[in-house]
Amino acid sequence: REASDVMIREVDRLDRVIGELLYYARPSELKVKTTDINEMIEHSVRLVQQDAKSKNIEILWTGNDSLPDTKIDPDRFSQCLLNLYLNAIQAMEQGGKLSVRDYMSDNREIVVEIEDTGKGIDQDDLEKIFDPYFTTKPSGTGLGLAIVHKIIEAHNGRVTVVSTMGKGTVFRIFIPLQQV
Repeated sequence: REASDVMIREVDRLDRVIGELLYYARPSELKVKTTDINEMIEHSVRLVQQDAKSKNIEILWTGNDSLPDTKIDPDRFSQCLLNLYLNAIQAMEQGGKLSVRDYMSDNREIVVEIEDTGKGIDQDDLEKIFDPYFTTKPSGTGLGLAIVHKIIEAHNGRVTVVSTMGKGTVFRIFIPLQQV
């Protein structure tokens, strides 16, 4: 049973890598729908809950119920969140906390923050992390963050990162509010 679980996870990982390669090679076509951002984030957090728990990582999700529904591609946006969560989980080898929250900025943008207590990103690497094929992981493809950047830009948004070595990293996704 344990071996089959490992094989299933590995097949899922390979499927994700191939999917990322194919996605990055194609132009972005968003399938925009009216979306409850809190509901979508909560669902994405549930998808990584077991992986986080097995690595002694606590996930803290703080939703903002006052956020209005907005028009986004929920599948692509969820893909961004999953890429960021998985990177955060990999950065916390000794366990830690993954905090996810959303709120409205002063500029009427929906902001989603993903913060980890991992090892952080070296300052020299920060300017390159969104470049395709740049990776610091021995088995990484270097496409995860490039895809995040591409999807968020397709939403007319932006993504920022702040990191401190030994303390962790905060990614912020800013999406202009497109109320329905």
